[in-house]
Parts: sequence; C-alpha cells; structure tokens
Amino acid sequence: MAKLKFGLWDGFEAQEIASAPTPVDVYDRHISEVQMAEELGYEYYFIIEHQNTPIGHITSPSVYLSAVAQRTSKIRLGTMVNLLPYHSPIRLAQDAAMLDQLSRGRLEFGTGRGGSEHEFRRWGLPFHDRTGMAHEALEIIIKAWTEDTVSHDGEFWKLEDALPVPKPYQKPHPPIWIACHSPETIEYAARNNYNAAQNLDIDSVIAEKFELYR
Repeated sequence: MAKLKFGLWDGFEAQEIASAPTPVDVYDRHISEVQMAEELGYEYYFIIEHQNTPIGHITSPSVYLSAVAQRTSKIRLGTMVNLLPYHSPIRLAQDAAMLDQLSRGRLEFGTGRGGSEHEFRRWGLPFHDRTGMAHEALEIIIKAWTEDTVSHDGEFWKLEDALPVPKPYQKPHPPIWIACHSPETIEYAARNNYNAAQNLDIDSVIAEKFELYR
C-alpha cells in the first residue's frame, strides 16, 4: 500500500513582508517554522516562485532554500514551482545543483511554465512562447546535471561547450515535478516519467487527472 506523506507549501504574501521591520525577520520566522515541521515529521517543505506580483515574495528561491538547508537536516526542500521561462537554464541548473549539494540530497525540483501574462510582460518575456521555453529549458537543465559539457542549438537558447558545475548530490539528478493543469501538461509529465504536481480540486476532476497520468 502506498504511504501518504505530508508537506508544507509556504506562500510568503507581500503583506507579511511589508508589515515586518525588515524582510529578514519574516525569513527567520518561516525558517523556524520549517524546523518545527521537521521535528513533527513533515516530509517536504515547498515555496513558490512569482515575480512582479503580491504572491510568493521569495524572488530568489535557491538563496532562501540554501539558508533553510543549513538549519535543517531531514526535511526535503523545493520550489513548487521554478518558473522556467524566467531563467537562464544553465544558471538555474547550477543553482539547483549547488542547493542539492548544500542540503546533501534533499532537493525536489519543481517546474512550471507560468500562467500570469502580466508577470511576463513586466520582464519583457514572450508569454505565448512559455510552453516551448519551459520544455527547452528543462532539456538543458537535465543535460547540465548529467553531462560534462553542454552544447545546445534551440529556438530560445544556444550554448557551446558550457561547463556546468557542480553536479547534483542526488544521482542522476533530483526528482523533477511538473505543475500540471491541462491534459497536455499531464501527458508531458507522464511521457517523461516526471512527478505531477496538482492544485486541490473536486474529487471527480482529480480522479480524471490521475487516470490520465496513469
């Protein structure tokens, strides 16, 4: 029988940051809560990446989770999700691998393509290309984790003999999660044997999505 594991998802609302004397006071409070969750036996701790929005004011997830990693020892850590089109994939691959090293193999790598057009517009990114960007970025990230050199000639990124270091602590790489809402994304996750991350929904919808994934 499958074992049910529990985790925390931490939203970091803008109002909480704005009302604190300094942001570090909020970070410290949340890290203390992660330590408590670890003591209580929680398996996972996730944050979310958003940019240019009141939601999820951890705009540098790897920096924050590196601090969490140094003050915990067992709980698994991750960003649910890293918005792949926002990042240089080789840079994100290195940041994630370093976090996996610093946490001694506790990273869960959550990925998504983004869903809010205004977040893309403020950074001058092409919202309607986000699916292609996300798929191409993840392809590069996996190469960076598993190959000594990375060359890539794609639609959105071009690399020539890049030398990504370090490699992840976990082999061949940390578990990969895909934020799945549409049937197309669920099929993409299943086809590549990635974990599927879901929002809560009514039972019949969740059952339909799980059946599609299977």
